[in-house]
Amino acid sequence: MILRGSIERFDLGSVLQFLAQNAATGILEIRDYEEHGHIYLVKGRVEAISLPVTDDRLGIFLVKHRLMTEAQLAKVLMEEADRAEGPASRVPLGQRLVERSFVAEDVVRKAMQQLTMSRMFEIAHWRTGVFSYDEPEQMPEFKISIRGNVQELLLQTQVRIDHGEKPRKRAAARPENDLCVGCTVRDCTPAVKLKYLKKDTCLWRKMSSPPEVSYGGRTETPYADEGKGDADLQGNLGRY
Repeated sequence: MILRGSIERFDLGSVLQFLAQNAATGILEIRDYEEHGHIYLVKGRVEAISLPVTDDRLGIFLVKHRLMTEAQLAKVLMEEADRAEGPASRVPLGQRLVERSFVAEDVVRKAMQQLTMSRMFEIAHWRTGVFSYDEPEQMPEFKISIRGNVQELLLQTQVRIDHGEKPRKRAAARPENDLCVGCTVRDCTPAVKLKYLKKDTCLWRKMSSPPEVSYGGRTETPYADEGKGDADLQGNLGRY
């Protein structure tokens, strides 16, 4: 593993820009309380985005426009469930449909072009969770790829945000403690959460030198080394 960190500390847009500027070839794995996916990059360009929610939308899009049947979609999804787990073994839905000759490649490519921005738009709104980037010895080969320019995708996403568009998935109610997912802060107690855990942020995690908190007859010590796990990434991203 080369890079890893918290999405709250380093938003995915910044991480993708960093990888694009360094012409990275590898897999960016992202995970939060309701989604787990992978972004595949080749020489700094987005080769594909694999998300369960996204793949389902591609299948629904093709079925809705009568480009394939529900039975064909169900068969491919069942086959995927039997595959070995792991990012290198995952194959995007569009490629699987073409391999099974259920849909022509040009049809899938056009559908993916319409859905690619929706994928990036959703990812741009992730505020919690964790990410990790690795460069496996053998990258999956995509017959149908996005080949997206990261900067252009992010700019188009920002235009949609400026026009007031809202993401679908992020609009759902978040679990009460979702900000704690992936958090490695020690010395966190109910008293700390009551005082510092807000609706959209954790002040305890953000504060470099949090004040001492009395709880249960003892004094909590500040978490002085929070974020050391992100030290490598901080050094690389600090100048951007």
